[in-house]
Amino acid sequence: MKKYIVIGFLAVILMMPLAGSADIINEEKSKQTILKEDFTHAVFAEYGTTTTCPHCPPASEALFSIYESDDYPFYFASFVADQNINAARRLTRLKTIAVPTVYFDGGDVNEVGNVGESVYRTIIQDMGEREVNQPIDMNTSVTWDGNAKITVSVTLKNNGGFYFGILKSYVTEIESRWNNIDGDPYHFGFLDFAFNRLIILLPGAERTFTKSWDGTKNHGGITFEDITEDNIMVFSTVSHWIPQKRTGYEESEYYAFIVDQSSGAVPS
Repeated sequence: MKKYIVIGFLAVILMMPLAGSADIINEEKSKQTILKEDFTHAVFAEYGTTTTCPHCPPASEALFSIYESDDYPFYFASFVADQNINAARRLTRLKTIAVPTVYFDGGDVNEVGNVGESVYRTIIQDMGEREVNQPIDMNTSVTWDGNAKITVSVTLKNNGGFYFGILKSYVTEIESRWNNIDGDPYHFGFLDFAFNRLIILLPGAERTFTKSWDGTKNHGGITFEDITEDNIMVFSTVSHWIPQKRTGYEESEYYAFIVDQSSGAVPS
């Protein structure tokens, strides 16, 4: 049986507390996109959750178990909506009204509730084998600039025709500053976007996009001046610009921008 909790996101946004401190992980491998033979792209998941959700810890561990297994080219970020207004805004765009909800490849498919690792694996396999809008090669790199500042560079190579898309880079903490209801830190807790912009790629073109991200600045009323080099990972996605209507929990409708490629990196 699916287990989930219904939430009100207007209340989440209006009652957002400030971020706290976090422990760190000593090391994390930089997992650039290495495709399985039958995968057209690396799959990316956005995991909606709250610190008070009683059914979310099993979902967290299932997603992390899949990531750690290296069975698929797969990344995910945790959107802790009751602690981070940036996460709440993203989930509001997806019309999230219950947690846990996991959105795969920009929301092409969503799964609500504590459904178990095998369900997530089946979805990842299906997503990875689907035909993308356009074949894109992607590489993300991150440089630690000191004082809670990083530089994110994303290189895209267009292996098809004219491409108009959306580039996003998600800045996350490998071990999140926010804990779930069991007292365990979330994995890859989303802080804010480095990139969230439109891009154009000509046929066969290769382009590199570079941007600085400063944790000491105001990110929706929150600052992240205490981030550390060994606890940061950035995930990037590129999506086709034409939105697709999808149905979520209780027949709520939202628009998904379907991911064509993703990659991730830690500071080098």
